[in-house]
Amino acid sequence: MSLLNKLIQFIFVVWLILLSGCSDLQKASSDHGNLVLEDWDFEKDGVVGLKGEWDFYWKQLLEPGDSALLYSESKITLPGVWNDRREGNKKLDGNGYATFRLKINMPHGLGRMGLRIPFHFTSYKLWVNGKVIDSNGVVGTDAESAVPQTVPKYVYFDVPEDRLELILHISNYSYTKGGAPAMYKLGTEKQIRQMRTRRIAFDLILTGSLFIMALYHISFFLLRRKEISPLYFGLLCFLFMLRTICLGETYLIETFPNFNFELYTKLIFIGLFIGPAFFILFIEHLFPEESNSKIGRFYLIIGLLFSVTLLFPATVSTQAIVPFQLIVLSTLIYLMYILIRAVVKKREGAAIALVGTLVFIGTAINDILFDNQLINSDYLAPYGLFVFIFCQSFLLSFKFSRSFTSIENLSVRIQRINKANSRFVPLQFLSFLGKESVVDVQLGDNVTKNMTIFFADIRSFTSISEGLTPEENFNFLNNLLKRFSPIVRKNNGFIDKFMGDSIMALFPDNPRDGLLTARDVLRELEEYNENRVKGGLMPVKLGIGINTGSLMLGTIGEEERMDGTVISDSVNLASRLEGLTKTFGVRLIISENVLSEVKDVMNLEYRFLGEVIVKGKSKSVPIYDVFSFDSEEIKEMKRSIKEEFEMAIDQYQNENFDEAMLGFSSALRKYPQDKSSKYYLNKIEIEKRMS
Repeated sequence: MSLLNKLIQFIFVVWLILLSGCSDLQKASSDHGNLVLEDWDFEKDGVVGLKGEWDFYWKQLLEPGDSALLYSESKITLPGVWNDRREGNKKLDGNGYATFRLKINMPHGLGRMGLRIPFHFTSYKLWVNGKVIDSNGVVGTDAESAVPQTVPKYVYFDVPEDRLELILHISNYSYTKGGAPAMYKLGTEKQIRQMRTRRIAFDLILTGSLFIMALYHISFFLLRRKEISPLYFGLLCFLFMLRTICLGETYLIETFPNFNFELYTKLIFIGLFIGPAFFILFIEHLFPEESNSKIGRFYLIIGLLFSVTLLFPATVSTQAIVPFQLIVLSTLIYLMYILIRAVVKKREGAAIALVGTLVFIGTAINDILFDNQLINSDYLAPYGLFVFIFCQSFLLSFKFSRSFTSIENLSVRIQRINKANSRFVPLQFLSFLGKESVVDVQLGDNVTKNMTIFFADIRSFTSISEGLTPEENFNFLNNLLKRFSPIVRKNNGFIDKFMGDSIMALFPDNPRDGLLTARDVLRELEEYNENRVKGGLMPVKLGIGINTGSLMLGTIGEEERMDGTVISDSVNLASRLEGLTKTFGVRLIISENVLSEVKDVMNLEYRFLGEVIVKGKSKSVPIYDVFSFDSEEIKEMKRSIKEEFEMAIDQYQNENFDEAMLGFSSALRKYPQDKSSKYYLNKIEIEKRMS
């Protein structure tokens, strides 16, 4: 726990530094449109946040000198919005325009002053002491004349008298709320300039950090795709990067002043709608035993449904924010439930994740309250995410350190196993080399023979193995190999190599032996899968590639460590054929060499899959899908489309893509699950786009 305590202390210091960039030292309250700051010492008391009552003139755009400014019966509290106010007998919504006025009594002898103007909903124009000092967008009396924009500004001015008069026009026709929801901040020019520099620096540091973490985690996922949690976390960082660059100091608008307002709002709210779901999915993958994956998928669907509202204008889509905030609160409760359970059960890294998540949840609640004008703060969720990212990085470093130790220990164990097994080779291998015992084998012994090469790979092994312990994985593989190995031997072959979830077998006599082995193995697999399905387990799938040709058997290595191997272009081709079963969605692919040897002695059903360029080959290779050993249903489907499928292949190879597309599409209508037809249709689409 000492390590965790140090981490918490560090986070607390970082948090104070981050919040120092977005907090105010003091706030002053105005009354009836007047604010008294005569005794305010800006050098000592610091920047003042303006809050309180302003004069309010609804449906009027009054400028300095208008006599109507002298008579104000209506007041409004800023920061705030005019939604739900009553003007006469009418309850206001977000649309409309108004004039605001605040008079400030200032101390004597002030120099040059500065004002931080916050974002508005959604355009404004500001006068200070009778002079237009700033504007954002275009204030209008209707949607056609108004141009929305929302970005904080910093302005500087002299105070020739001991008073300030702020006259503000605001109009809104593009958002659900209208008004000035954030606080004006008044200080000396130096103070306001320092504030601007500090806030922009924090925003850029945070944006850069989020971008780097997003890039890192997404790249990590691309390199190791079976680990999906980095993808969720990377997308979460990317979405909050967009919110960060759009909110706060709105650096995006600073950089691109004419950036489309509608697109700007969509960049903000896409993170709000989808981000919580990615957060949940990430935590669920960290602590799967304490969570329910269905809940994470449910929140993702909800987020995507809410995101559909972004296809509409902001006046429509932003109405979904309030109901979605209730969903966000429920996600936070669910996250706490997972993490507290994980801490109680002492899961590795749970305490660190809980600390970071608590900080993030606190800032998320702050954003919800700020959005609803229940508190006067600022958007802080990106800062909370920054702390959470730090915790996650710390956790990853801790896990990597332990993983490296585990890898080192495992490496020592593997070296011992390799040393113990280094002199074991198949007996058939020895006989081909003309040796009676492995003791007689010398480095460089070799022989050239014509053989049939058989490659088989467990297609669903990755999905199955993820839910198994290492011991269960070995037991699973050995159970299958115990079934397959005798079949190979029965058909006059031997297994040359066990390659994890793959096997390589050799048949020295006749290619027919390889086909019979494929038949028997697939039948054995069907029986094996029946028992697995009854036990509620995932069925096992297999891909087989068979080729025949000349190869060289021999020993390679050095005197103290050698191994038997098979070297040949024919071996490479057999391996590639097995790999192509994934591409074409079939169980057994053979080369033309094999087909020419067995078609007259075996009653095979097959179809031509075309000529493909196989890695390692300079010329195209004809390949065939043998479906004799498929289920009766699949065989019937493939029989029904065989003729038109092969005609479509011929059209494709002659570059008659339109005719080929018609043929494959027709075949696919008859047999919708035919991945081979889909493969060629996709290739045709690519060819057409490139032409």
